[in-house]
Amino acid sequence: MKKATHYITFITFSLIALLSSCHKNAYYQIDPDNPSVGDPALLLTGIQISVFNITHTDYSYVDRHLAYYERTSESMTYNWGTGSYNNYNILRNVQEMAKNGNDNYKALAKFFRAVLFSQLTETFGDIPYSEALRGHEGLATPKYDSQKEIYLGLLAELEEANNMLSSANGPITGDIIYGGRPDPVLQWKKLINAFRLRLLIHLSKKENDPDLNIKQQFQSIISNPTKYPLMNDNNDNGQIVYNTSATNNSYPTFQHISFATSVSMEKNFVNMLKDFQDPRLFSFAEPVSGRPANEFSSYDGVDGGLTLAEMQLTSASASRIKSRYHQNQVNEPTIFLGYAEQEFLIAEAIERGWISGAGTAKQHYDNGITASMAFYNITGGDVTTYLSNPGVAYNSATGLSQIAKQKYIAFFMNSGREAFFEQRRTGIPTLSVGPGTLNNGMVPKRWRYPANEFTINKENVEDAVNRQFNGNDNINSIMWLIQ
Repeated sequence: MKKATHYITFITFSLIALLSSCHKNAYYQIDPDNPSVGDPALLLTGIQISVFNITHTDYSYVDRHLAYYERTSESMTYNWGTGSYNNYNILRNVQEMAKNGNDNYKALAKFFRAVLFSQLTETFGDIPYSEALRGHEGLATPKYDSQKEIYLGLLAELEEANNMLSSANGPITGDIIYGGRPDPVLQWKKLINAFRLRLLIHLSKKENDPDLNIKQQFQSIISNPTKYPLMNDNNDNGQIVYNTSATNNSYPTFQHISFATSVSMEKNFVNMLKDFQDPRLFSFAEPVSGRPANEFSSYDGVDGGLTLAEMQLTSASASRIKSRYHQNQVNEPTIFLGYAEQEFLIAEAIERGWISGAGTAKQHYDNGITASMAFYNITGGDVTTYLSNPGVAYNSATGLSQIAKQKYIAFFMNSGREAFFEQRRTGIPTLSVGPGTLNNGMVPKRWRYPANEFTINKENVEDAVNRQFNGNDNINSIMWLIQ
């Protein structure tokens, strides 16, 4: 499963870099006086790299899998500033791919639009959606759509993407995710439908909204596997695989000196794994210096709530991240969305009473854990023993909490900001704060809008801030999605 199978050449990366180079305010417009036609295959490769190659250490500090103490960092202190609108630059290439590709490329464009716009709205709140990417029409200052309007649109785009994909539409070349599989169209449908389940679960606080029809949409996908195929195992994971053949296709933290010297496991995360006697700890972390490996007593972490000096002081008696994350060029695939997460999503939907006919929450919860373990080559009796641990064995009375914890563990160094977004939604696990985190001891709920928006698109962004947050673009403000 982890063996590198995709070979991306340096020239491909170079072409993509030229096609997707960052343009200031690019989400507003494409210069009609300098049109260019992008090869959909090359564009697809670049888009996939941008979306799937998402092992960024900042995410792991935000969600408290890791603790960082080399220097002051916004993500470490929770004293956040503005976020990035870079997704709009990627969306320009998605739009170009749809314009020049066959219907399968158009379908994948709808999927990537759903991914990139959902990341933007989950980061900020309301964003330009319906009027975005229309600069060529003379629309230079797009309005900000409400999160509800955005989610209605994204869910519809995912339905359209699943329906449009067909082997009769022609080949999907440039595909480094599922290319070379016997039926890449089927693989993409599985990922698209699993991603739709993710967005529906993100909307759990709106489960009774009649316009969204969350429960009905979830049930429709589960009840019709012919129309809406889902993943069967880890072989279906939406992931990028690394290799040593292509110059630029290394694991993202390979040879990162700071990652090797100034990062430890976060204490509460390590304690959770130790409490559960979770063997994945031995795959995630090195033992404390001088202690034997693969014994739970040999592992500890750094409290992410401490000051920078305190973290540096305690790091000597804490576990570093496993050396393979910075020494192994290939290491492991980076998962965007995998079978384990899909199973936790279904388990939660069953536990919430949204769906029927899909088995039990326990079955899917166990499937999710088993798949996550298998990703680290943990199988057989070790998994059976783990599933019987009193803190792990599924109990409907505590089921939602158990699902959230296991999903949080499975997201280690994978799935971008998803671990943080899910902790924000569920409150599980409790993230460490303290004298070093600033922000009055609070975990932020969002990022502030980019500063140049208040110059470029002042009226619309200010209207969005007034509508959502009473005029205060504050990192602690509660967006509609989690109200």
